[in-house]
Amino acid sequence: MSWRIILVANPCKLSVKDKQFLYEPVEGEKVSVPIEDISVVILETKYATLTSALLAALAESGAVLFSCAENHIPSGAFFPFHKHSRYSEIASLQKDWTEPFKKRVWQEIVKRKIANQAHALKLMASASHEKLELLSTRVQSGDSECHEALAARIYWESLFDDFTREKEDWRNSCLNYGYAILRGAVARSIVSAGLLPCFGLNHANGLNSFNLADDLIEPFRPFVDVKAYNMFKTSECREKIDLTPKDKQELVKVLTELCFIAGEKTSIINASDTLAFSLAGATRSKDYKEIKLPKFIIDEN
Repeated sequence: MSWRIILVANPCKLSVKDKQFLYEPVEGEKVSVPIEDISVVILETKYATLTSALLAALAESGAVLFSCAENHIPSGAFFPFHKHSRYSEIASLQKDWTEPFKKRVWQEIVKRKIANQAHALKLMASASHEKLELLSTRVQSGDSECHEALAARIYWESLFDDFTREKEDWRNSCLNYGYAILRGAVARSIVSAGLLPCFGLNHANGLNSFNLADDLIEPFRPFVDVKAYNMFKTSECREKIDLTPKDKQELVKVLTELCFIAGEKTSIINASDTLAFSLAGATRSKDYKEIKLPKFIIDEN
């Protein structure tokens, strides 16, 4: 499986030669990496020239490429599309999802998200994790009683001091960057599994082409939160808003960190594939119980 994550921060030319990703900076030495080893490419610089052959090679290998906006937060993604051999079959079944099916899958997603939030708080030695553990067991079909929102209030109050998601600070910059990377990786998995990203389970914004990605990202978010929390504890940039290149490199590593899913330990990016393919399987069988969701690896000590 692919595992390399490439962050391009300097002006350069990017191309492909002999199945190698070729990086030719304006200043510095050339670097080549096997295309098959690459899972993610992030274009931080505005001055990168790419060949169409490279884009085709990345799509063929299943890699996702991010472009970044002026604030250096990923704003666009290029990933393989319609590669699944039974794309038409799965897409047709997906469009026929029943409301009970969607509500049951969303119930499972919210339960796992809250349980993962609880574990995140436990890692931070916050007593509030017990409240979230209890809430996760009470989520109903479709989260009809809005336990996700209730859990969010408890979670954010416990995660950081003097913090809201609307506040412009270094912590939110970390979270936004990590979530953007994660969202693109989940979208990549969705199309690889033959699903249409525009049709969501709970998210249903007609102007959003990635409603399903915004659904499936939810149980993964606490992994980014833990990464941001640990970075904040040791950061010298607490009074700043902007992330350094080192900060971004550390945040991208969340995709390669381990989690537990379908009875196995694997990386977050591979777990994203497992989740998407399990949803495709559940779509075929019409059995929401087939969904596989990530959780934290619990220390055995």
